Parts: sequence; structure tokens; C-alpha cells
Amino acid sequence: MSPSDAGDSPENGDSSGHNVIPTDQYIVLTNGEREPGLWLRRFALASVVATFALIVLGGIVRVTGSGLGCGGEWPLCDGSLIPPLTKEDIIEYSHRLVASGIVGPLVAGTFLIALFRHRHERAVLIPSGISVVLLLVQAGLGGVTVLTELPGHVVAAHMALAQALLGCLILVAVASYNARVTVLVPSPAAASPVSASASTIYEESPASDSTPEGQGRFPLLAAIAAVATYALILSGSYVTATPGALAACSQWPLCDGSILPSGGLQAIHMLHRLVAAVVGIFLIYTLYRGYKLGIQRMAEGGIPLMFLSAGGIVVFLTQVFIGALAIWTSFPVAIRAYHIGLATAIWGIIVAVSLLSLARGPGNQVVLRGANPVPGPGTYPPRKNPIDQ
Repeated sequence: MSPSDAGDSPENGDSSGHNVIPTDQYIVLTNGEREPGLWLRRFALASVVATFALIVLGGIVRVTGSGLGCGGEWPLCDGSLIPPLTKEDIIEYSHRLVASGIVGPLVAGTFLIALFRHRHERAVLIPSGISVVLLLVQAGLGGVTVLTELPGHVVAAHMALAQALLGCLILVAVASYNARVTVLVPSPAAASPVSASASTIYEESPASDSTPEGQGRFPLLAAIAAVATYALILSGSYVTATPGALAACSQWPLCDGSILPSGGLQAIHMLHRLVAAVVGIFLIYTLYRGYKLGIQRMAEGGIPLMFLSAGGIVVFLTQVFIGALAIWTSFPVAIRAYHIGLATAIWGIIVAVSLLSLARGPGNQVVLRGANPVPGPGTYPPRKNPIDQ
């Protein structure tokens, strides 16, 4: 059930500004939103999109060689808050501007909404708090990356932390769609209507312990696939951060006419391809299972799971082609940027798939909270409402 069925007419409001939904058993006092959790979802989704764009922009900074575009200074750019109008300066400064002016406020806003409106939802509050910590560490690591003139291991760590931040924000976004509606009801000893000042949670709507048909061990399978995909991204980041490793093999799928590498740089390059092949097969199998599970759960909100799984397969196959195309065309900047963007998209998709496979059913959406009784006769007359049907 959902309090979103309530109207916005004056007779449905109380002096505290809450929407009031009278029912035969209790009175629901919502927080005034037409759809509880709407602002959390908006901020969480905006944070995911902005962080994805920031990672892609960071990839463009790397492949264009603009990492030191601001002269190795941070947070200033060539000694000024306004960068010179050169390509490298603009690219590097745009990355910093998106990080501090868009992603930072969105992540902070998501955490504040979770803290003040959904603090009883640990699946929302904890990852949103971790996201703030990751963002602060990421900002500091970005400064270290510039000040130390882009050492490979620091650049790889910067990318790894950015992907972890994206995964954490996706967790918040998925959890925000399962955030429970808070329902104020009289304490067990009181039979009169309730006021808007609530005490502690004393009862929660029952959740079904049954496993959805076809789910089985898929959440574990998807989680393993997500970890493997993260490892694949790290291996690719290590290749690009190692001077000479990216161009060590000028052919695909072979490396200079051979399967076995002939040197250390070729070994690093071919190791990434081997990891991509193994993880790719496992990933496609997992996404295929997710697609089938989404079809089986169509009546229970399985459509996003189905579409994400199918889209993930398409994105991964496209990524394989883009990777080969980058080698065939001698690693042009645009192709390398696409490669980073698609890798990030695959990571986000498999994280979302693994989380959606764990999503609660609609019977777990309401939290009942005890409230102080209002003296006197019923202030809000009970009436039949679709919320009880």
C-alpha cells in the first residue's frame, strides 16, 4: 500500500503540514510529498548520472594527456581560479568543476535527505554516508595525483575509487525505490487518533521470507560478476597507467602474431585481454540469467532487471568491439574515451542488476511507528480508503 493515493486538498492536511490519510484502522501522516521518497530518488539518480559523466570526463582527461593541463597545480589552475583558454587547461578544469560544483553538492544533498528523512533506512543511510567519505577521499587523491605529476599507481587508484563511488551511489538509488513508507499509528494502549509527534518504531509490516520463483542463488552470482567486473576495470586501468603497455600489442586478438607475449609489457597487455575473456563469458552468462529472472518476475517489478540485463549484454559486446577497434586504429583518443565510458556503464549495470535481484517485494514497504494519542474524540473521522484494499 502507498500513501500516494492521498489528495492535496485542505481537508487532507493537519496543522503540522503533513498529509493525512484516514483509514478504518489508523491514520497515515505522510511528510507532505505526493510520493514519499521522491526527493531521495531524484538526488540519488542525479548523483549516479553526474558521477558517471565525471568518470567519463576523467577518462577524457587521461587519454588527451590533459592531467597536467593546469600546470601541476591544485586546486588552482596555472595560479588562477580561471584557467587559460587552452585545450588541456579547459579539459582538466572542466573535470574539477564537475567534481566540485555538481557531483559534490548532489552527493552531499543525497546524504542529507537520507539523514533527515530516511535515517531509519540503513540500506539508504549507510551507503549515502559512505559515498560522502569516498567523495572526500577521491578529491584528496585527485589533488595528490596532480601534485605528484600523475604516477601510474596513483592514477589507477583514482579510477578505482571513482568506480567504487559510482557503485555506492547506485546502491543508494536502488534502495531509494524500496524506501519504506512511514506510518504513524496509535500505541497499542491507545485507541484515539494520533498526533504528528512520533515515538520509536515498534512494528514493521511483515516481509515475505519466500524466495521469488527463479531467483535461487542469482543474487550471489550477480555479486560475484560485479566483483569480477571491478577487477577487469582495474586491470584495464593498470594497462593504461603502465607506460608502453597499451601499445605493446598492435594486433587483435593475437599479440604481434602470437598468443603468448614475448615481453613484460606485452604480458601486462595480454593479461587484461585474458581477464576480459574470462570475466566476459561469466558476465554474459550472469546477465542472461538476470534477463530470464526479470521475465519471471514481470508481475513483481522485474522489468528493470530484464532490460538492464539485456542492455548489459549489448553494452559488453559493443565494448569488446570498441577495444579491438582501438587496437586496429592505433588507439585514437575518441575510441579510447568510448572504451572507458562503456567499461563504466558495464560496471554500473551489473551493480544495479545484482541489487535489483535483492529488491524487496511490495509487502515490505510500510513501517508502523508509535505516536502520542490526541485527547478527546476523533479528530479525523475514519473512512474507507483504497490504501486498505
